[in-house]
Order: sequence, then C-alpha cells, then structure tokens
Amino acid sequence: MAADGQIYLPAPRTASGLGRARGAPASPPPTFLGLASWQAQPEARRRELLRQIEELKGSMPQEVVDMLRSDLVDVDRMLIGRGNQESHRHAQGLREWLTGARIEAVWQTLHGVERALVMYRSGKDLKGGLDGMVADAKRYLPKHDQSVGQAARWTRVPPKDLGEFRSGVRDLLERSHDASNEFHEAARRLRNGMLGITILTVASIVALLVVQWLVPSIWLVPPPTEFTGAPWMLLAFVMVAGSLGAFITAIPTTIRARSAGLPYRLPIQQGLLKLALGPLVSVVGVMFVAGGLVAATTAEGVPQLLALAVLFGSAQQALTAFADKSAGDLLASKDPT
Repeated sequence: MAADGQIYLPAPRTASGLGRARGAPASPPPTFLGLASWQAQPEARRRELLRQIEELKGSMPQEVVDMLRSDLVDVDRMLIGRGNQESHRHAQGLREWLTGARIEAVWQTLHGVERALVMYRSGKDLKGGLDGMVADAKRYLPKHDQSVGQAARWTRVPPKDLGEFRSGVRDLLERSHDASNEFHEAARRLRNGMLGITILTVASIVALLVVQWLVPSIWLVPPPTEFTGAPWMLLAFVMVAGSLGAFITAIPTTIRARSAGLPYRLPIQQGLLKLALGPLVSVVGVMFVAGGLVAATTAEGVPQLLALAVLFGSAQQALTAFADKSAGDLLASKDPT
C-alpha cells in the first residue's frame, strides 16, 4: 500500500520479463489503483483468470471465450479505483458496505469463471493445481467432506477419465465457493450486528446527556456532597470514567482477537462495542449504588464515585463476551476441522 492510501498492483512484465533497458521510455502506469484493501486479491485473481483464458482459448468455443472475458470486464468495472482519473473512481456506498453487494458480486463472478475454465483444462494442468484447490477448500469445508477427500486422493492418483476428473474438480470448487460465500455472509452479519448495537448504545448515551441537560432538576447520578457543578457535567464525568474502565478491560481481548485476513475488521468492531457499552454500564451501575441496590458499596465523594464508574465500566466485558465468542467461533470455523 502506498503512502497515499492506495493499493498499487504492478503492470504485467514485458515478454523478456527483465524490465526496460537503459534509455528506453518509461513503462505505462499501473492499470489498477485500488482504494480499498479487499480489492488486491480479486484483482490478482482476475489477472490470473485472464491468463488462463489466453492459454486455453484454442480449445474453447469462441462464444465461451467472449462470455468469460465479458464476465471479467464486469469485475474490472466493479472494482473501486479503476482508471487514473478521479471521475472514474466510484466510492463504495454505505449500503454496499453493509450488504457486501459489490465484493460478493466480484467474487461470485470470479468463481463462476474459474469453474467454467476447469472444464477446458488438461489433466496435467488440473493435477498440478489440485493441491492448491484442496488447501483452499479445507479452509471452508470439513476434512470429512466427500469432495475434499476425493480430491485429496486425486492429488496422488488422478482418474484416467478426463471428464470425470474435470467434473470432480468443478464440484469441489462449487462446494468450496458456496461455503466461502456463507462464511463471509455470516461475518458480515456479525459485523453489522455489533455495529448496530454500538450505534444504538452511543445514541442512548447522547440521549441521557441531552435529557440531563434539559431537565437539571432530576439528577440521574446523585451528586456527592462536595460537587457543585451542573448535573450533566457529573453524568459526563461518570461516563468518561466508565469508558476508561471499558478501555482497560478491552485491551487484552482486542489484542488477542484475530481478523483472519477478512475485510470486515471484526476486532475493531469488538473494541468499539466495548468502548460504547462502558459509559452506559457505568451509569446504570452508579444508579444501582445510589438506589441502595448494592448496599455494601457507597460513594461519598467524587473520587469514590468515579472509581465506581471505572469498576462498572469494566463490567462491559461480561456483556460483550458473547460477541467475542461469536467472532472467535466464526473465525475458528474457517480452519479445517
């Protein structure tokens, strides 16, 4: 990734593969300027599929070649940042980001082209690439999956019938691609769920502050004897202390969280959820203390009150443990079992 935040994929080498000679004109600029991190991998896959089409076009009907090339042109148009002019760049909208519509369309199109090309590849070519296909399939399919086991055996002794070989590899790719799509859909749902809860929590915090500011006669947090400020100021102090407690307890979990190379930034969403819940939980906890529901604890001064807020803010870990477990289970399911 360059300093300007864009992702540059180098242009293909010349036939010599050794670059330009001294004094030769400069090579053309890169054909791809990515504006999002998820684009590098599909762009590399698109180029690889274009290369395969060029190698196999002699054994393919021309209409099939044209159709597959057209699909890859569609992928080219869907990728963000195509072209060198600002007017040709299309930012990903909020709806696309939430639903994953663009990234899903890109990968489904690439997967469709890949499966179609399998039916025209030679047995030697398929056997050479089968190890990689099996490794990719094991990321999303269990070891005992029938197609994975069959393909693993074929890496040693492929079938003599080329049609059977092609059909089996195509079935493996189809099952793997379907499982991959389901996994990414589950990851998006989890991310969107955590994001929605975070937004609602922040809205609740803002609403509490506004209500306390508009109705100063009702103290949501009873003031200690030496406090002389406005009610909303005390409430804000309690929330800040609660966010501090949430931040401290969120550090270990966030550091241990894995992203597994996904573009959904699940650890970041987990951390934001914890920071948002901390202030709200601290206010509720202090209310319990003020209401006498926690009889063994009192807050006679501002330091004691803020210390309680920090303590209750750290309790967000108990509420967000489910989100942590859901993210951990989801990412663990990506590993072969």
